[in-house]
Amino acid sequence: MQMIDPTKYGTASEVSQTVGSPRTTLITAAERGEIKTARTHGGTLLISVASARTWAKGTRKIGPKFKNQPEQ
Repeated sequence: MQMIDPTKYGTASEVSQTVGSPRTTLITAAERGEIKTARTHGGTLLISVASARTWAKGTRKIGPKFKNQPEQ
């Protein structure tokens, strides 16, 4: 069994507060493999603080903007 360093990893909520990014955005980035993660035996997702900081500073692709938006 490998020990996870609690100073290097945190829950999505904890890391979200540290990085200043929404929790769900971090989880999505982790699922895409953009952020280093680990799981506890109980299944809790832990996110690398250093990896999340690097990811948050980087530039990310933004989807295309529609030319003709439907009026509401």
